[in-house]
Amino acid sequence: MSEKNSKNANGLVPLIATVLVGIAAVAAVVFLIVMNSGDSGSNESSSGLPSNTSIIFHPSQELVEECNNNAHDLVAGNYEILKLFMLEGTPHRDEPYGNEPEDGYYTAISARYAVYADLEAFVKSVFTADEAERILHNFDGNGLAVYKAREEHNGALGIIASFSPDTSYNKPWDSTRIQFVPVSETECGLTVFLGADENTDLSSVPQEDTLEVSMVKTADGWRLTKLVY
Repeated sequence: MSEKNSKNANGLVPLIATVLVGIAAVAAVVFLIVMNSGDSGSNESSSGLPSNTSIIFHPSQELVEECNNNAHDLVAGNYEILKLFMLEGTPHRDEPYGNEPEDGYYTAISARYAVYADLEAFVKSVFTADEAERILHNFDGNGLAVYKAREEHNGALGIIASFSPDTSYNKPWDSTRIQFVPVSETECGLTVFLGADENTDLSSVPQEDTLEVSMVKTADGWRLTKLVY
């Protein structure tokens, strides 16, 4: 993805914003990159579109700020859910006498998600309804529900007894930058650069550490359309 300024064929001025996201320390720095009218000689604009592609949407400053704030929060939420469902899980309480749980789920130990409904609400606050449903009830595509409500324990959060953290995953979420392009009042394209900081040349970020996702505005607010990792 090029960060050079290039000429839009119709003289329209697309806008790209880059956000520096600290996953551990919540902070964001916004850079607005406005395409100028000079010809850089490049075949591609920094939006990733060919330079002869017509870009007709002009986001307001209010929309840019809205996308910036929500992109930051949603990407951080994406990583939290990735840790919960694939990378780390949660600690759990053992069953009496060391027995296997009859329903296949241990009671999770989590200060943030005391009951399943808390986790469910969080997932639905980050992802669209369809993607939240998939994450909660069909995480692996084969009907796996990593967590469920333990009704016999007052709806406590339960984690599946067979949960095993994915120790092979090592992508660098410790520092992250987001580049976003509003494409309408209700949709924004995000590119997430893992392992990047404010001094990183984004073109040097490996392809496997460059994640693409859309953010859409629903009746309940902005949501990511899929889990990225």
